Amino acid sequence: MTQRRSSFASSSSASVSEPSVSRSVRRRSLFGTLMAVSALSLVSAGCGQTEEPLIHNQGGSFAPLGFGEAQVHSDGTPSYLSGEMAATVRVSSATDAAKLLTHGALAASYRLAKESTLSVVSDGTDEQGNRFIKLAQQHAGMPVVGRQVVVQLGKDGLVEGVLGHLEPELTLKETVALSSAEAITKALASRGPGRAVAEPVLSVFIDRAGEAKLVYESRVDYQSAKGRQFVKMYVSAFDGQVLSEHSLVYTALNREIYDLKKVCLKDGSELPGTLLTKEGGTTTDAAGTRAYQHSGNVYWFYNKMFGRDSYDSKGSLIMSSIHGTFDTGMGCSGENAAWIPDPFNQMVYGDGGFLGLTLKDLTLGYDVAAHEMTHAVTSTTSDLEYLDESGALNEAMSDIMGAASEVWVSSGGSAAGNPATWTVSANAWKIGEDVAGLLFGSIGALRLMNDPTKDGMSKDYYPERNMPGSGDNGGVHTNSGIGNLAFYLLSAGGKHPRAKTTTEVKAIGIEKAARIFHLANTQLFTKTTTFQDARYATAKAAELLYGRCSTEWLNVHRAWDSVAVPGDWSLCVRPRGGF
Repeated sequence: MTQRRSSFASSSSASVSEPSVSRSVRRRSLFGTLMAVSALSLVSAGCGQTEEPLIHNQGGSFAPLGFGEAQVHSDGTPSYLSGEMAATVRVSSATDAAKLLTHGALAASYRLAKESTLSVVSDGTDEQGNRFIKLAQQHAGMPVVGRQVVVQLGKDGLVEGVLGHLEPELTLKETVALSSAEAITKALASRGPGRAVAEPVLSVFIDRAGEAKLVYESRVDYQSAKGRQFVKMYVSAFDGQVLSEHSLVYTALNREIYDLKKVCLKDGSELPGTLLTKEGGTTTDAAGTRAYQHSGNVYWFYNKMFGRDSYDSKGSLIMSSIHGTFDTGMGCSGENAAWIPDPFNQMVYGDGGFLGLTLKDLTLGYDVAAHEMTHAVTSTTSDLEYLDESGALNEAMSDIMGAASEVWVSSGGSAAGNPATWTVSANAWKIGEDVAGLLFGSIGALRLMNDPTKDGMSKDYYPERNMPGSGDNGGVHTNSGIGNLAFYLLSAGGKHPRAKTTTEVKAIGIEKAARIFHLANTQLFTKTTTFQDARYATAKAAELLYGRCSTEWLNVHRAWDSVAVPGDWSLCVRPRGGF
């Protein structure tokens, strides 16, 4: 498998009401813990009955300003706040949401430099009336890579949650010494001939040591020894060093199907190929028919389940090219499927390998299509960076929705609105079982969500994850097993298959689990969400959908506990002001 992004290889004049006290978030001491608990009261009414008496509010931070739960990043700023604020703080506009963090009640907790501002990325409301405002940080007019937060509001406009990461007290020590063209030229000198395919954007990049660097963020196409590369590259504006790089090819209703006729996909100029059919038409090519049908079923899954109109919820054309091959550096191979994002925005399916020993025709797998189209959903919502833990979550989301979509279709879900029974077969937890060749052996699939390590590569226990900087873009495919297993246990119930933990998760069913993870991905995740961030985002999603202290909410926490993703339970507690 190639390392492409694939599993297969209103403004308002209303002011913000502020509480009189604003405290900085800090790391928890024993005293801080006691102070936090003193501001809370255990309740049973209004939260439903818990299955066990729980208050787990340790190892993170105290809850500022009456939030029920709070966690912090290593820099001391909040990563997660949940619960109505003790002092009534209403937000009527996205602008006011930004002011809350820059000059309002939470400003002391986020500690933004005076040169830092927040801009609105998106502002949407779900079916329950919850509002989600995503904000991105700029510094001196430049975007700060990966620094975003989501402010979640209740129906009454009260602030009920904040998730994400903003860079505090940001300072720049470097200056711009190279033009974008000079920087890209230096970057490509050690990689191979290529070019920027989009205008580079001067940005602020926070490296692994926490240092702020000036970079050109660019989409770059170049030819390497490993084949044609289409990547996002962060290149130093000071000396042209590549600080980070990752693939932009996500590998594995208005439809068009094209035939690439096995032309090798290199720089994208080969796309889309020769038109075979469009919406309402037919084709005699069996692979083309499958690609057409699969993309339609995935469309209707997302439409009927979540109200989305195409992958971007804007009714965009769904394009697929069949009989594609991919440049590997050692020739062209049909052993892959891919979602290739902007500016192409389409699927590509390969025909598989020699005699189907490795991979069969990729159009044979419905979950392949669902997996790849979920990459498209992710890229137009959370836009999880395809690197390290956020990249592993990106891959996991595609496997998760691939499985959920397959169950929806196989159990009766349809364009006509027929409800799915959500009957789950054993194959539901196999990814790519219809395209895996003989060389995949006894597992009969590319990956197993219910027992990830059986493929010999995937991880299913957070302490054993591949670390940042390792191969595979920091383990985007291998570490995805952690999220996959958490989702499986939440859906089907049970314990860790290798007894790495003893936590027992009670099943809530794959439909509910899918709704929770989809809401988290599309509304609460940001570009750099980690597994720990995902734990709290999915818990918040469960709270919004099914209620705080509900069975669904409790077992989201248990599912992440089962794979040892760190996090605290602050269960069934009420902050001052109540919620």
